[in-house]
Amino acid sequence: MFWKKKTKDTGKKLFKNPSETRGAFRVYPSKENPIIIKVGGTDLIAVDISAGGISFDNKKFKLGATYPLEITLPRGKGTFTVKTEVLKIDDKDVCRCKIVGLSDDQEDQVHSYILARQKEEIAQGKGKGIRQ
Repeated sequence: MFWKKKTKDTGKKLFKNPSETRGAFRVYPSKENPIIIKVGGTDLIAVDISAGGISFDNKKFKLGATYPLEITLPRGKGTFTVKTEVLKIDDKDVCRCKIVGLSDDQEDQVHSYILARQKEEIAQGKGKGIRQ
């Protein structure tokens, strides 16, 4: 679904990873239904999320450091505690991080959220410009 396919005989990937740090598709939570997170005891709202990573505003976090991460997905889609590693702090002072230690069930919850959010974005886009 969100992973890279490999050929059977060589184990080589059929698709190249994007040049970005994060190779998975990311979505941006809506303002009405944000993803609430707690990073190392600091309450924040996620800027974006993917199956392998998450971004949030930098509140004195250190590049390369690992922090406890509690994620609360909107609409009761799940709350869980894992870890996050800060891979990059961009020029807008946003931490670009890897999510570490997701169980299969937690990863499924994130995938489910991403799919639902993509559907919301598509529905919002289709509603624009239609005359009634």
